[in-house]
Amino acid sequence: MTNLCITTSERNTIVSHKHALFNKVIAGLIAGLMTITVGGCSASDAQSMIDEARSYANSSQSSASQSSSSTSSGSDGTWSETDAPNYYKVTGKADFSAAGTMPSACEIRYSELDSLGRAGMAVGVVTYQLMQSGSDRERDMPDTIAGWPEHNPKVEIVFSDGDKYHGYLFNRSHLIAKSLGGEDAERNMVTGTRTQNVGDNDATPGGMAYTESKARDWLRSHRNGTIEYMATPRYTGDELLPRTVDVDIRTSDGSIDEHVITYNTAAGFDIDYMNGGTK
Repeated sequence: MTNLCITTSERNTIVSHKHALFNKVIAGLIAGLMTITVGGCSASDAQSMIDEARSYANSSQSSASQSSSSTSSGSDGTWSETDAPNYYKVTGKADFSAAGTMPSACEIRYSELDSLGRAGMAVGVVTYQLMQSGSDRERDMPDTIAGWPEHNPKVEIVFSDGDKYHGYLFNRSHLIAKSLGGEDAERNMVTGTRTQNVGDNDATPGGMAYTESKARDWLRSHRNGTIEYMATPRYTGDELLPRTVDVDIRTSDGSIDEHVITYNTAAGFDIDYMNGGTK
């Protein structure tokens, strides 16, 4: 099947051209408004219209390159093994209002890193072609990301059903999975516990893998469909690790429509969210 997705570089070039054209239109509008005083409009009225045009231009460009706020949404990220034994919890229907204008089909939009080097919101409209391109691409992980520990300990994590995980405590956790077309890049990753990333990694996926698996399964049986998908890390203050990552997922047929909280913790460990590692 022909891959209908364009590359990030190509899309960025298109967006850049759109912004340049937009700026020319606004500049022409402002120039026109500045001549209104000659036609009888008062200087104060003309200046008011000019200010409104400039304000609109600034807000429109800000929305076009919107990155999510990296602050906490009000939840302290407290995890309850009773409520979320597999490190995720479905709390309602998807809400994409924070994304503004949604990307086009086959496109993922990432926030730029903030002043602390932390990733923000990532939002995309995932297609079967995008999923395939991500799955087929060779993995190219960054050496480090915000909050990545100097020493990643090997640990034992005991789950509520008695099963145990033996391995590294921390993962470079994608906001939008590579298997859904997400980049292997700092702006698409947070330092997450193994359990935040995949839960107990048993027959029923947990953590971020819960929604990722649902998305892949749905696209395999709906190859002409699309999935709106958004992941938003929630930080507290200047902490480098998010306490939670919110995931919103909605299929084009409405059969999946969920807001999911994934918990960046691990039973038996005190995570150092400020600096990375454990306390």
